[in-house]
Amino acid sequence: MSKAVQEQVDQLFEAVKDKESLEDIKPYCERFNEWINTNTNYSVKSLGTVLSRAGFYKKFKSLPLEQGKNAASVPKHDAQGNVKGNELKHYVLVLCGLGEKDWEKRNETSRVSDRLMNPDGDGNTGIEINPDTYLEVTAKLLASVDPHELAVGLIACTGRRPHEILARGNFRAIAGEVYQVMFEGQGKKRGEKPVFKISTLYPASYVIERLEHLRKDASVTELLKLVKSEFPDDLAAQNKAIEDRRGNSLRRVVQEYFGGKDTEEPLLNFREGQEQNDCTALRAACASLVTERDCRGSVGAKMYFAASFLGHITPGAKISDSDLKHITTTLGYSDYYTTKPVGFPDAPEKEKLSNVRVSSSDLEAIRHLQEELLAPNQQSVISKLIESFNSRLDVAKHLQDAQQKLAQSEAQVKQLQESNNQLQQEKTAMETTAQQPQMVTLNSTDLESWLEKKIIEVVAKVTQGQAIAVTAPAKVAPPKEEIDWQAKTDAEVWGSKAPMAALEKIRRSFEAISLYNNTVATGEGDRLAITNQALRELSGCNGLLVRDWIEQHKDEIISHNAKFGMENKKDPSNPASYANKGKDTDKILLLINEEFLSGEGFKVGRN
Repeated sequence: MSKAVQEQVDQLFEAVKDKESLEDIKPYCERFNEWINTNTNYSVKSLGTVLSRAGFYKKFKSLPLEQGKNAASVPKHDAQGNVKGNELKHYVLVLCGLGEKDWEKRNETSRVSDRLMNPDGDGNTGIEINPDTYLEVTAKLLASVDPHELAVGLIACTGRRPHEILARGNFRAIAGEVYQVMFEGQGKKRGEKPVFKISTLYPASYVIERLEHLRKDASVTELLKLVKSEFPDDLAAQNKAIEDRRGNSLRRVVQEYFGGKDTEEPLLNFREGQEQNDCTALRAACASLVTERDCRGSVGAKMYFAASFLGHITPGAKISDSDLKHITTTLGYSDYYTTKPVGFPDAPEKEKLSNVRVSSSDLEAIRHLQEELLAPNQQSVISKLIESFNSRLDVAKHLQDAQQKLAQSEAQVKQLQESNNQLQQEKTAMETTAQQPQMVTLNSTDLESWLEKKIIEVVAKVTQGQAIAVTAPAKVAPPKEEIDWQAKTDAEVWGSKAPMAALEKIRRSFEAISLYNNTVATGEGDRLAITNQALRELSGCNGLLVRDWIEQHKDEIISHNAKFGMENKKDPSNPASYANKGKDTDKILLLINEEFLSGEGFKVGRN
């Protein structure tokens, strides 16, 4: 939605920048306000932020202003609300965006105060961190081969922003310093390029190595290429686009490792006013830990150190007392504390690499797999091949165990059938014996007693409605043979109507779309989001069955769509809300079907 607002702001600016009367400017402002009111639902706080990011205020302040033509003189107030003079404002800024009262409402907040003074269960204010567990989780993330996890590990270790880790920031070693680096590439410094020293929770050489590894990842390089093509001359817009496209995937990692709203005991307790952990929480936590470890002295010295670490003031530059007002921003990051000492953990020992000799054809195959898997190097490809081979061994072992259990079951079934036959024979023999007449010699008195007794028994049974039930022996059905649908061809899978074949159709359709987006699509509006409709049309399966499959594979679908920015920004955790608007889906599905499903899947008009 913010991109649509950007387009509206640009259109409004181009339409009125040369207008020189209120009558000419006002209709465009009314149309802009109408669009904002009918197409967005931003709060007062959010609208001001969105318009600012879109350059709304900057654009119209850059125009030459002339009272009565394109601008009006409006009162200017101080912090206490007293009028201290007048200023010229472009008519657009008077008629559109936030009014004076809206700005006052937007700036009235007690969030920082609430965070700093919020008591915990023991009566302490702030949030306590256990540095040992924080460092342990950070170490796991730094060692991960997953680019999302590695990025979160670097944020947790250095306190940098996501776009600084993914694109802008660079770390340089400092002679004689083990846990400090020179940092360059800070965001939110318009026109400035500060270079300053920051502390790291793990050795500087290891942090620099892991950052270089992340930047070589194919998905990261593709992301940077994409945002540069979208905003070639606007660095701030590129940074925002990076955080928009990777924000959800990074937040999911933070919540998985440090705690989310469904976590009973999160490793990092939630900050006041938040129901989830995010990258900003890691930034605040890291600042607390490095300040406790590296700064000894007064409260003021610690605040100065933390502000320098977070980049709110620039260490090394000539800082005047008026510049220290930026430390108030640091207060918003100062709600974490620790009562335990923060250590200096070592980097993990590297596993030694060895040379492997392969033929030229095998080397070419490894290179091809590296491209297909988007692997950072050939070593990763070999690791994945070994992992796949071990997985197949596990499958073979499970299959062998299953066959043994099946043989045991068949033996038990055979034994039950033999027992059942024996019981049937015994029952038949008993019924035959019961039907044979028996010779009884009785005198007249005994005969009368015997008859009287039998008549009483018969009458009693009839009056009480008794009956003898005969239950036929249960039949045991032989076990059905299981079919390995993943081993079948596309033609065999789509030619079957078996329930398990339908699931295989959906799975292959998912993999086909993913492979198309990763390898064939150019990114110029031709990628296809993985949605219920797309899987339904490509697989030809029932929508309810597709819905259940999506729910079972929710994380994979969210991750893939988020990778290319195709998730629903308002509800990213709900794949059912994703859609492919404005795309020729039939054309894309036909291409995917021909390239990856042997032409067996999507049929135009079938669904």
